[in-house]
Amino acid sequence: MKNTTYVERQWGGALVYVLAFVVLLIAAGTFLYQRYVAPQVGDVRVVLNAITGSGIDTPEESLLRATLDVDSRLEVTIFAADLPNARWLAVSERNDVLVSRPRKGDIVLLQADADGDGRAEGRVTLVDGLNMPHGIALIDNWLYIAEQDAIGRIRFDQANGVTVGPFQRVLSGLPGGGNHWAKSIAQGPDGWLYFNVGSSCNVCIEADTRRGTLMRMKPDGSNAEIYATGLRNATGFDWAPWNKALYAADISRDLLGDDYPVDELNLVVENGFYGWPYVNAYGDPDPDYGQQLPAGLDPKDPLLGIPAHTTPLGLHFVKHETLRKAFPRSALMALHGSWNRSELDGYRLEQVIWNLDGSLQTKTLIDGFWTGETLVGRPVDIAEDSQGSLYLSDDYAGAIYQLRLKGDDPAVE
Repeated sequence: MKNTTYVERQWGGALVYVLAFVVLLIAAGTFLYQRYVAPQVGDVRVVLNAITGSGIDTPEESLLRATLDVDSRLEVTIFAADLPNARWLAVSERNDVLVSRPRKGDIVLLQADADGDGRAEGRVTLVDGLNMPHGIALIDNWLYIAEQDAIGRIRFDQANGVTVGPFQRVLSGLPGGGNHWAKSIAQGPDGWLYFNVGSSCNVCIEADTRRGTLMRMKPDGSNAEIYATGLRNATGFDWAPWNKALYAADISRDLLGDDYPVDELNLVVENGFYGWPYVNAYGDPDPDYGQQLPAGLDPKDPLLGIPAHTTPLGLHFVKHETLRKAFPRSALMALHGSWNRSELDGYRLEQVIWNLDGSLQTKTLIDGFWTGETLVGRPVDIAEDSQGSLYLSDDYAGAIYQLRLKGDDPAVE
């Protein structure tokens, strides 16, 4: 029989302690998850989608027709499938649809529907090797791309659907990473380029004052400045065509229960302060940071409270004449869906209506991505083409849907 050495006995004892520590760590982690996290997480698939971008294969169109509840004015087709992590959209002059895929690091062009069947004629990768690209905008002969830490541009021939020359970063050194790295970008009526810089955390006082803001810059990257503050993660924003006012959908903090605090739709003005992290919607002090509100900051109330944790992302005011007739004084808003609720909510496309008296109301246009048992999609962004067709991206099902009005003379509600 072989005798064990002193060293072997020492290693054996150490291994026992290590294994015991691992078991305790797993037990503690399981307890903490069950005690504090599980009651607020409705489905682990949503958490994995948020963290890793994972999803499912694009469902068959027949399944979507059977599952989705679509407004009677609209018909939906799968414009493009098998596009994992499809996020932000832009439409070119010839109605090609551009899609950002942050976790793939690329921008894909989907060729315009030439035969009217509601499907792209083909696809090509325009730019790749990017650092988590999200927001995209077509301005003059440039394709602007917002990476997580920079904004750049590349020459883009819209008539032929091709890029020309190298990708050039015009603004670098933006804060990236953290909880909310994704940046959207759009040109305002004033000619400036606006972009969001989301918070690094769920709730905290940021060391970098650019976090939790909307910013803007000149198209050449100069004069970058903070436009509005207290916006935790205002990914979706757009300007109303009737008065050029800027509106932004802001995603409020987590871990305070299923129904609190509500997400927000805000009228954003220059130098406006919208509460985060000190004040939640309608002047309610935050339980963690409410007592630290700096003197002189007067938070503005949202125009509309959106159900908590439903995660509004894309916000798009309809512009084509037929769309404005069908959806007067309206924006479309994609609710990506909750992770921080014991019962899931969101996962739908909403119409937000600006009534003449100044009040707002909402109407659901597409529902059923979450059936109560099955998750078939998570809406992200909305765009429209020159013919009045709408496009909706879905980063969970890896799809772009085309939404078309039924008939030639849609009724005004």
